[in-house]
Amino acid sequence: MARTDLVPLESLLDRQIAVGTSLLAALESERGTLTGFDLAALEESTATKERLVGEFDALDAQRRTLMAGLGYGPARADMLELIRATEDPGYREDARQAGPLASRWRRLVALAERCRDANERNGLIVSMHRRRVTKTLNVLRTGHADELTYGRAGTAAAAYGARALGRV
Repeated sequence: MARTDLVPLESLLDRQIAVGTSLLAALESERGTLTGFDLAALEESTATKERLVGEFDALDAQRRTLMAGLGYGPARADMLELIRATEDPGYREDARQAGPLASRWRRLVALAERCRDANERNGLIVSMHRRRVTKTLNVLRTGHADELTYGRAGTAAAAYGARALGRV
């Protein structure tokens, strides 16, 4: 395989890295809005994140297509196999030196891992907010933060002793 055969893939990885960098910034912005009370800012940061996730996924689909055109599968192991075939037969992910394709791939993988971690942190924040809102609603409905307002069947589970506000 000629070095020029890899140029489209390297270019695509560069674009995916750029979108991934923007996505990471959007996730960090979203985290900031999750801890505040600005609903408009939260909606805007979430919309930006969703748009960038779509772009990132579309570029990844293109990467998979390019990989298939080069005779390789879409997985991480397949990319490592391509790097070994085109740049360094002894290449390992922890190698100090990396060729142009391997360098891009490393940056993309590291970026994807950071995005995943940031998204998980944001998910934890959302989960904590949801629990707080649920407890607040339970207090308003039943007078007790830990009582379930509704059971699994969707019927009132704590109807006895419910406060008047909970019956409205």
